[in-house]
Amino acid sequence: MAWLERAEPLASATGPFDRWLTPRREMSWQSSTAAIDGPAAKLGGQPFWLDEPFWPVSRSSGEPMTFIGQFPLPGSGVAMAYLFLSDEDGTFDPEGGENAFLIQSGGRVPSFVRGEVRRTGPALWRRGTDWFERQPVELRLDLKAPDEAAVAAFDRQVVFRDAALSGVPMEETDLPDVDCRSYVGGEPLFWQPWIPPEVGASWRFFLQLDGAEGCGEDAFALNFGGGTGYAFVSQDQREGRFCWDCV
Repeated sequence: MAWLERAEPLASATGPFDRWLTPRREMSWQSSTAAIDGPAAKLGGQPFWLDEPFWPVSRSSGEPMTFIGQFPLPGSGVAMAYLFLSDEDGTFDPEGGENAFLIQSGGRVPSFVRGEVRRTGPALWRRGTDWFERQPVELRLDLKAPDEAAVAAFDRQVVFRDAALSGVPMEETDLPDVDCRSYVGGEPLFWQPWIPPEVGASWRFFLQLDGAEGCGEDAFALNFGGGTGYAFVSQDQREGRFCWDCV
Protein backbone atom coordinates (compact mmCIF):
# COMPACT_ATOMS: atom_id res chain seq x y z
CA MET A 1 0.00 0.00 0.00
CA ALA A 2 1.31 3.44 -0.92
CA TRP A 3 2.42 5.55 2.04
CA LEU A 4 -0.58 7.52 3.46
CA GLU A 5 -2.82 6.49 0.57
CA ARG A 6 -6.32 7.88 1.27
CA ALA A 7 -5.13 9.27 4.62
CA GLU A 8 -7.08 12.31 5.80
CA PRO A 9 -6.20 14.82 8.54
CA LEU A 10 -9.20 15.59 10.75
CA ALA A 11 -9.96 19.18 11.78
CA SER A 12 -11.83 17.87 14.84
CA ALA A 13 -8.67 16.87 16.75
CA THR A 14 -8.19 19.11 19.79
CA GLY A 15 -5.19 17.54 21.50
CA PRO A 16 -2.14 15.31 21.04
CA PHE A 17 -3.96 12.11 22.02
CA ASP A 18 -6.95 12.59 19.71
CA ARG A 19 -7.31 10.94 16.34
CA TRP A 20 -5.90 13.45 13.87
CA LEU A 21 -4.95 11.27 10.88
CA THR A 22 -7.24 8.51 9.66
CA PRO A 23 -7.38 5.67 8.81
CA ARG A 24 -4.80 3.96 11.01
CA ARG A 25 -2.32 1.86 9.02
CA GLU A 26 0.11 -0.71 10.40
CA MET A 27 3.76 -0.25 9.49
CA SER A 28 6.03 -2.94 8.04
CA TRP A 29 9.51 -2.87 6.56
CA GLN A 30 11.79 -4.80 4.29
CA SER A 31 15.47 -4.53 3.42
CA SER A 32 16.37 -2.54 0.34
CA THR A 33 19.04 -3.87 -2.01
CA ALA A 34 19.84 -0.33 -3.18
CA ALA A 35 20.00 3.04 -1.46
CA ILE A 36 16.58 4.70 -1.23
CA ASP A 37 17.41 8.12 -2.64
CA GLY A 38 14.15 10.02 -2.82
CA PRO A 39 11.22 11.36 -0.74
CA ALA A 40 10.10 7.86 0.28
CA ALA A 41 9.27 6.45 3.71
CA LYS A 42 12.19 4.50 5.12
CA LEU A 43 14.20 3.54 8.18
CA GLY A 44 17.97 3.90 8.14
CA GLY A 45 20.25 4.84 5.29
CA GLN A 46 20.84 8.57 4.80
CA PRO A 47 18.23 11.34 4.71
CA PHE A 48 16.86 12.67 1.45
CA TRP A 49 16.86 16.36 2.28
CA LEU A 50 14.19 18.63 0.82
CA ASP A 51 15.88 21.82 2.10
CA GLU A 52 19.43 22.58 3.17
CA PRO A 53 20.81 19.66 5.25
CA PHE A 54 20.67 20.13 9.02
CA TRP A 55 22.08 17.32 11.17
CA PRO A 56 21.11 17.58 14.86
CA VAL A 57 23.68 16.98 17.60
CA SER A 58 23.31 15.76 21.17
CA ARG A 59 22.82 18.53 23.71
CA SER A 60 25.00 16.75 26.29
CA SER A 61 27.84 15.37 24.15
CA GLY A 62 27.77 17.49 21.00
CA GLU A 63 28.05 14.33 18.88
CA PRO A 64 25.89 13.89 15.76
CA MET A 65 22.62 12.07 16.45
CA THR A 66 21.72 8.84 14.66
CA PHE A 67 19.34 9.13 11.72
CA ILE A 68 16.43 6.75 12.39
CA GLY A 69 14.16 7.35 9.42
CA GLN A 70 12.13 9.66 7.24
CA PHE A 71 8.35 9.81 6.93
CA PRO A 72 6.35 11.72 4.28
CA LEU A 73 3.65 13.93 5.80
CA PRO A 74 0.04 14.09 4.61
CA GLY A 75 -1.04 16.88 2.28
CA SER A 76 -0.90 17.94 -1.34
CA GLY A 77 2.73 19.11 -1.29
CA VAL A 78 5.94 17.19 -0.62
CA ALA A 79 6.94 17.37 3.04
CA MET A 80 9.00 15.00 5.16
CA ALA A 81 9.62 14.39 8.84
CA TYR A 82 13.09 13.15 9.86
CA LEU A 83 13.71 11.33 13.15
CA PHE A 84 17.09 11.47 14.94
CA LEU A 85 18.16 10.07 18.33
CA SER A 86 21.37 10.51 20.27
CA ASP A 87 23.27 7.76 22.11
CA GLU A 88 22.91 9.66 25.39
CA ASP A 89 20.37 9.32 28.21
CA GLY A 90 17.19 11.35 27.96
CA THR A 91 15.99 10.50 24.46
CA PHE A 92 12.50 9.97 25.93
CA ASP A 93 12.15 13.70 26.67
CA PRO A 94 10.33 15.53 23.84
CA GLU A 95 12.29 18.75 24.48
CA GLY A 96 15.45 17.42 26.12
CA GLY A 97 17.78 17.98 23.18
CA GLU A 98 18.59 14.27 22.79
CA ASN A 99 16.15 13.60 19.98
CA ALA A 100 14.90 15.61 17.02
CA PHE A 101 11.85 15.22 14.80
CA LEU A 102 12.55 17.71 12.02
CA ILE A 103 10.31 18.76 9.13
CA GLN A 104 11.20 19.90 5.62
CA SER A 105 10.41 21.68 3.39
CA GLY A 106 9.65 24.98 5.07
CA GLY A 107 9.85 23.52 8.56
CA ARG A 108 11.01 25.10 11.82
CA VAL A 109 13.93 23.76 13.81
CA PRO A 110 12.81 23.66 17.47
CA SER A 111 14.66 26.07 19.76
CA PHE A 112 16.09 23.22 21.89
CA VAL A 113 17.68 21.43 18.90
CA ARG A 114 21.27 22.18 17.93
CA GLY A 115 22.86 20.99 14.71
CA GLU A 116 25.23 21.51 11.84
CA VAL A 117 25.09 21.75 8.06
CA ARG A 118 25.88 18.16 7.19
CA ARG A 119 24.34 15.88 4.56
CA THR A 120 25.30 12.47 5.95
CA GLY A 121 26.03 11.00 9.36
CA PRO A 122 25.42 8.07 11.71
CA ALA A 123 22.49 5.90 10.63
CA LEU A 124 20.20 3.23 12.05
CA TRP A 125 21.89 -0.14 12.56
CA ARG A 126 21.46 -3.67 13.83
CA ARG A 127 23.88 -5.86 15.77
CA GLY A 128 26.46 -7.94 13.93
CA THR A 129 28.37 -11.03 15.01
CA ASP A 130 28.57 -9.73 18.57
CA TRP A 131 26.51 -7.38 20.76
CA PHE A 132 28.69 -4.34 20.08
CA GLU A 133 29.18 -4.60 16.31
CA ARG A 134 26.95 -2.17 14.39
CA GLN A 135 25.80 -3.00 10.86
CA PRO A 136 24.01 -0.15 9.05
CA VAL A 137 20.55 -0.94 7.71
CA GLU A 138 18.18 0.67 5.21
CA LEU A 139 14.58 -0.48 5.20
CA ARG A 140 11.71 0.47 2.93
CA LEU A 141 8.52 1.22 4.85
CA ASP A 142 5.12 -0.07 3.80
CA LEU A 143 1.65 0.30 5.29
CA LYS A 144 -1.29 -2.07 5.47
CA ALA A 145 -4.82 -2.02 6.81
CA PRO A 146 -5.11 -3.98 10.10
CA ASP A 147 -7.36 -7.04 10.09
CA GLU A 148 -10.63 -7.22 12.07
CA ALA A 149 -9.05 -8.91 15.10
CA ALA A 150 -6.31 -6.26 15.25
CA VAL A 151 -8.90 -3.47 15.03
CA ALA A 152 -10.96 -5.00 17.84
CA ALA A 153 -7.90 -5.38 20.10
CA PHE A 154 -6.80 -1.83 19.33
CA ASP A 155 -10.24 -0.38 20.08
CA ARG A 156 -10.31 -2.10 23.50
CA GLN A 157 -6.85 -0.76 24.27
CA VAL A 158 -8.04 2.76 23.38
CA VAL A 159 -10.96 2.42 25.83
CA PHE A 160 -8.49 1.40 28.55
CA ARG A 161 -6.15 4.26 27.58
CA ASP A 162 -8.95 6.84 27.68
CA ALA A 163 -10.03 5.64 31.11
CA ALA A 164 -6.47 5.94 32.40
CA LEU A 165 -6.08 9.42 30.90
CA SER A 166 -9.33 10.49 32.57
CA GLY A 167 -8.01 9.40 35.98
CA VAL A 168 -10.42 6.47 36.35
CA PRO A 169 -8.40 3.47 35.09
CA MET A 170 -10.10 0.19 34.26
CA GLU A 171 -9.05 -3.27 35.42
CA GLU A 172 -6.53 -4.84 33.03
CA THR A 173 -8.15 -8.30 33.18
CA ASP A 174 -8.24 -9.95 29.73
CA LEU A 175 -7.06 -6.79 27.99
CA PRO A 176 -6.04 -8.01 24.51
CA ASP A 177 -2.52 -7.59 23.19
CA VAL A 178 -1.90 -5.34 20.20
CA ASP A 179 0.53 -7.25 18.00
CA CYS A 180 1.60 -4.26 15.90
CA ARG A 181 2.52 -1.08 17.80
CA SER A 182 4.27 0.50 14.81
CA TYR A 183 1.67 2.40 12.84
CA VAL A 184 0.63 5.72 11.27
CA GLY A 185 -2.57 7.59 12.13
CA GLY A 186 -5.24 6.71 14.62
CA GLU A 187 -4.50 7.30 18.30
CA PRO A 188 -1.36 6.65 20.35
CA LEU A 189 -1.23 3.63 22.66
CA PHE A 190 0.98 4.28 25.67
CA TRP A 191 2.48 1.61 27.88
CA GLN A 192 1.75 3.84 30.88
CA PRO A 193 -1.33 5.88 29.90
CA TRP A 194 -1.85 7.01 33.50
CA ILE A 195 1.43 8.96 33.11
CA PRO A 196 1.03 10.48 29.62
CA PRO A 197 3.98 12.17 27.94
CA GLU A 198 4.29 15.91 28.41
CA VAL A 199 3.12 17.01 24.98
CA GLY A 200 1.03 20.19 24.73
CA ALA A 201 -2.49 20.42 23.34
CA SER A 202 -1.28 22.11 20.14
CA TRP A 203 0.40 18.92 18.88
CA ARG A 204 -1.15 16.18 16.71
CA PHE A 205 -0.27 12.48 16.84
CA PHE A 206 1.34 11.26 13.62
CA LEU A 207 2.91 7.82 14.16
CA GLN A 208 4.49 5.43 16.63
CA LEU A 209 7.41 3.05 16.23
CA ASP A 210 8.31 0.07 18.41
CA GLY A 211 11.81 -0.33 19.79
CA ALA A 212 13.99 -3.38 19.15
CA GLU A 213 17.20 -5.02 20.36
CA GLY A 214 18.74 -5.37 16.92
CA CYS A 215 19.53 -9.09 17.15
CA GLY A 216 17.83 -12.31 16.08
CA GLU A 217 14.79 -11.45 13.96
CA ASP A 218 15.01 -7.72 14.77
CA ALA A 219 15.72 -5.67 11.65
CA PHE A 220 17.25 -2.79 13.64
CA ALA A 221 18.34 -1.69 17.11
CA LEU A 222 16.28 1.09 18.69
CA ASN A 223 16.47 1.63 22.43
CA PHE A 224 13.12 2.73 23.86
CA GLY A 225 13.60 0.83 27.10
CA GLY A 226 11.60 -2.07 25.69
CA GLY A 227 8.79 0.33 24.75
CA THR A 228 7.56 2.47 21.90
CA GLY A 229 8.32 5.90 20.42
CA TYR A 230 5.69 8.51 19.51
CA ALA A 231 5.89 11.31 16.94
CA PHE A 232 3.74 14.44 16.87
CA VAL A 233 3.50 17.39 14.48
CA SER A 234 2.34 20.96 14.98
CA GLN A 235 -1.01 22.04 13.58
CA ASP A 236 0.72 23.80 10.67
CA GLN A 237 2.90 20.70 10.07
CA ARG A 238 6.12 22.73 10.27
CA GLU A 239 7.56 21.42 13.55
CA GLY A 240 7.74 18.05 15.31
CA ARG A 241 8.11 16.43 18.72
CA PHE A 242 9.15 12.91 19.69
CA CYS A 243 9.11 10.92 22.93
CA TRP A 244 8.99 7.33 24.08
CA ASP A 245 7.29 5.32 26.79
CA CYS A 246 7.86 1.86 28.27
CA VAL A 247 6.50 -0.38 31.02
